[in-house]
Amino acid sequence: MTRPFAWLKHLAMIAVGYIAAALTSILVPVLLIALLEGIEDGNWSIIFAFDWLGSFPLAVLTVMVSALVIVGPAIFVAERLSLRGWFYFAVTGAVTSTAFGVSMPRSAGGFVFNPGYLGFLATAGIAAGSVYWLLAGRKSGTRRDLG
Repeated sequence: MTRPFAWLKHLAMIAVGYIAAALTSILVPVLLIALLEGIEDGNWSIIFAFDWLGSFPLAVLTVMVSALVIVGPAIFVAERLSLRGWFYFAVTGAVTSTAFGVSMPRSAGGFVFNPGYLGFLATAGIAAGSVYWLLAGRKSGTRRDLG
């Protein structure tokens, strides 16, 4: 494999990992809230109440662009220092998700400092960090191996 092709492959894996992590960070809280609400009230139809076609693309775009401000430097540090541990990416995801949720007060509906809401955000971030680690984080810093 040539060096430029290896670089492009590595950058593509970083991009795919980031996109998958952003989707995970959106889906996890929606599913958790829907499931808990359904279990609590015995009404499982709330899962279908979320307007997937209208809200989901806008949520994905907002999260991906805004979270890149925090995650971009963290990914750069991981690549530069060859940080490949799951814990680093899980903590980075939790911090990013919580910071993003707290910085967007309207997304919380007035419950920004509610421990339950922050727990949902941290859980979503840990899930997103884990997905990124599975797809791209385990091979962080392989640029040294590429040439």
